[in-house]
Amino acid sequence: MKNPKNTALVLVDPYNDFLSRRGQTWMMLRNVALSNGMIGKARSILESARKQQMTVAYAPHYRWRPGGLSGRKYLHPTQFMQERSHIFAEGRFGGRFLPELAPADGDIIASEHLCSSGFAGTNLHEQLQARGITHLIIVGLITNTCIEATARSAVDLGYHVTLVTDAVAAFAPVEHDLAIRENYPRIGHHVTDTSTLLNSMEA
Repeated sequence: MKNPKNTALVLVDPYNDFLSRRGQTWMMLRNVALSNGMIGKARSILESARKQQMTVAYAPHYRWRPGGLSGRKYLHPTQFMQERSHIFAEGRFGGRFLPELAPADGDIIASEHLCSSGFAGTNLHEQLQARGITHLIIVGLITNTCIEATARSAVDLGYHVTLVTDAVAAFAPVEHDLAIRENYPRIGHHVTDTSTLLNSMEA
């Protein structure tokens, strides 16, 4: 990696409700997450980023709380689902980060995004700019929704974006495969896999 000082690893929504065997949506995610080893690969990237003293940033989804979405006139289908199921409930197991991918002291934890993009309505951009970040590596959940949306916003904001095809997961293999094959090359500046990325980070 040419300059880890201006690069940040961005982890999107690494919550227990997504990635723990006890999580509410694990049964929907497990086929893709297990087949590509997403959790272990995201963890390896996180460990390498810390070793290289790169900035690590978290882009967390809105944690459900009573009345938290009452001010929104138009709820997205995923928000209706969250209101019904209380997924990512604030202060509860599902709304905590998976321990293997949890933040450490000094990491950026952005304010919560309400729908898809980790930048929309949050302070992620401001926190990254304060550290002089120009390049992003984006991993996490979900391949074809929040990862795509966060990457698109990042490109619009002027960041160089790297997407990692096997450090993300989706609810259905077809959604995951279509996103990484058709959309990622049209969104990111660089699309790679974990092994290749780690080699470049540790070179």
